[in-house]
Amino acid sequence: MTEGNTWNGEFHNRRKDGSLYWESACISPLRDDKGTITHYVAVKTDITERKKVDAALVEAKKAADAASRAKSSFLANMSHEIRTPMNAILGFAQILERDHSLSPLQAEHVRIITRSGNHLLALINDILDISKIEAGAVTLNLSTFCLDDLSNDLETLFRSRAAEKGLQFVVERAADIPRYVISDENKLRQIGLNLIGNAIKFSDQGKVTVRMRVEPVEGTAATGVQRLRLVGEVEDTGPGISDEDIPRLFGSFQQAEAGAKMGGTGLGLAISRGFARLMGGDIKVTSQVGKGSCFQLHILLEAAEAGPQHKKPALKRVIGLKPGTGPFRILVADDIMENRALLLALLGPLGFEVKAATNGVEALDIFQTWSPHIVLMDMRMPVLDGYEAIRRLKATETGRAVPVIAITASAFEDNVKQVMETGADGYLRKPFLPEELFAQLEKCPGLHYVFDEEHDENLSRSQSAHIVTENLPHELLEAMRQAVADGEMAILSELIARVAKVDSETARGLQELADRYEYGELAEWLAKGEKL
Repeated sequence: MTEGNTWNGEFHNRRKDGSLYWESACISPLRDDKGTITHYVAVKTDITERKKVDAALVEAKKAADAASRAKSSFLANMSHEIRTPMNAILGFAQILERDHSLSPLQAEHVRIITRSGNHLLALINDILDISKIEAGAVTLNLSTFCLDDLSNDLETLFRSRAAEKGLQFVVERAADIPRYVISDENKLRQIGLNLIGNAIKFSDQGKVTVRMRVEPVEGTAATGVQRLRLVGEVEDTGPGISDEDIPRLFGSFQQAEAGAKMGGTGLGLAISRGFARLMGGDIKVTSQVGKGSCFQLHILLEAAEAGPQHKKPALKRVIGLKPGTGPFRILVADDIMENRALLLALLGPLGFEVKAATNGVEALDIFQTWSPHIVLMDMRMPVLDGYEAIRRLKATETGRAVPVIAITASAFEDNVKQVMETGADGYLRKPFLPEELFAQLEKCPGLHYVFDEEHDENLSRSQSAHIVTENLPHELLEAMRQAVADGEMAILSELIARVAKVDSETARGLQELADRYEYGELAEWLAKGEKL
């Protein structure tokens, strides 16, 4: 101020009664005709109440941050606690499916366990997904992929479902959509499954139209990166949504009137919008009761020059090790007895030698004395967890030469990076398919399998010759047709189990069609029974 500048600031001051208060002051110098400072003018404001509000906001933010950290911690623990038993349930069910000594009825019961377990896992994943979105714990996993393939997969999946309900299914794709793009393929797929699935589910007549186009994003040309806005629309001729229902449509565990009648968790749209916003976009809806709805998705992505040239090969059923190879020693480290038992049951019959450890310390001891060819390491164990155990293994000359496959039940996608930074050579998330495990084990040099070629051939051809629906009860046929139309595969498996009591061969044929998602052929056979 002595230099003639205005001063702004906040400070404590004291009232005449001695009490302190906060004030904001602006103090400016005043000058005479000669430019000499003669006095100062201060404009002061009592900001005590504002300071109280600011302090309350700071405390509220601290509390919110603490709650968010607690929620993330809960999610990590809950994910592990849920997925670990699901791994055992689905894993042992898959082992039983390979048991040829089961009667047809027992085999159908095992199929129901598997299908219902997968349905339950999908519901669990929905709840974990929405919790991760709310906790800000969802991350993008960007990759280059073929947008045409993703679009074709969705079209193939839903065209037969629409046909079974007598709906027209129209797909309109703009010609300038790039073939290869960089985005999060899995999240985009999940959004598409939800939006198109809902449109078909809630439409009983008319048509469902899917449109796709791209728009340029301003200001990206100078960077040399071709950023685009992908715009997708899913329009249906369903019952429509009232103005009162639209505001809560994207809320967690909330549904419009039609959705409440059809069942479900009420999480699909909330998850889809959360993913869309994470991808730089959003989902909006326009609707008219009695005429239908239109959901519009837009997200940001980048065009790519090229992408993967080959699709991932189908996983074949492994029945043993190739003669003349081995022996192969596998060290399994997991603190949960059921998980160790599952891996022993999967690996032992194929000819692997297996030893188990219950924590990282035991695993390191067995590794030194037994010299395994490959290690399966659970990441969460007492005494010494998998993260530190892998680091210690990979710090040794012998350990660096032995493949280590990390196994985790975490729902957090970014855990892959954290796990691989330990030096792990592969990654499996529980629950996993046996074939996924066997594919990881091929990282072991010299390991070769014998495959069940007959089983693979059977899976690739229709078992329709064994299906006879003419003698099935009308009510059962109608219920199965409705389950196919709604895409309710868990319900369909339960109904097929009832068919097994009447005709086990027909039940087996129908279930094999359901397992291969041959909805069109399923509906044809069910329709044959209805016509008689």
